[in-house]
Amino acid sequence: MAFIILIIFRTNLIPIKMNSKEILLKEVSDRVGDKISEEAVAEKVNQFVRYGNVFLFFELMSLRKEIERIKEEIRSVRDRIEVEKLKVPL
Repeated sequence: MAFIILIIFRTNLIPIKMNSKEILLKEVSDRVGDKISEEAVAEKVNQFVRYGNVFLFFELMSLRKEIERIKEEIRSVRDRIEVEKLKVPL
């Protein structure tokens, strides 16, 4: 079991017992809670806890696809800029 310590009034330390899933959910929510809903974060944490490395593998593959899509979009924008540069004003 993991423990989290809350600091109250800068002097009293109160240990609160939380399981690793709750800790992970809290940490991820704190980091991305303003961008992703709590339900989506909870679903991802549940999948991670349930499937572990397989979940990470599929998330990695998803991120790679997203990176390739963004690279293609950047190439497309660069190509359009180059075409605009080649146009000769009349």
